[in-house]
Amino acid sequence: MSLQGIILIDLLGIGMMILIINLIRTKKLYIGYAVLWFLAITGLMIIISIPPLLENLPRMVGATYPASALSLIAFVLIFLVLIFFSVQLSIISARQVELIQTMALQELMQKNGQAAKVTGESKEQNDPESAS
Repeated sequence: MSLQGIILIDLLGIGMMILIINLIRTKKLYIGYAVLWFLAITGLMIIISIPPLLENLPRMVGATYPASALSLIAFVLIFLVLIFFSVQLSIISARQVELIQTMALQELMQKNGQAAKVTGESKEQNDPESAS
């Protein structure tokens, strides 16, 4: 890869890192996801910036050209991020179900408690023996 290409890709990587830092700062991105993105960006920048790594990469992954090897690595990284997001989404869904069930039980208990109070008050008003 030419020096211009390496510089351009490194500048794009630095720009993405700045974007990620800004998203963390404005609390729009969870720090755990940011670490994952930082690792991916840093790894790709290192591979691209060091010519011997980039030259040996196609041989290591069984590709013909460096571009196809980088595409394969990018695909694998995106796939891993999707798996990570799916796991997080599953955890959030389970927590949501648990929270909704807890809220429904509390609401039911409150209604039963109020019904018992109303029933107890009406019995006291109707039964003169229990009032004395």
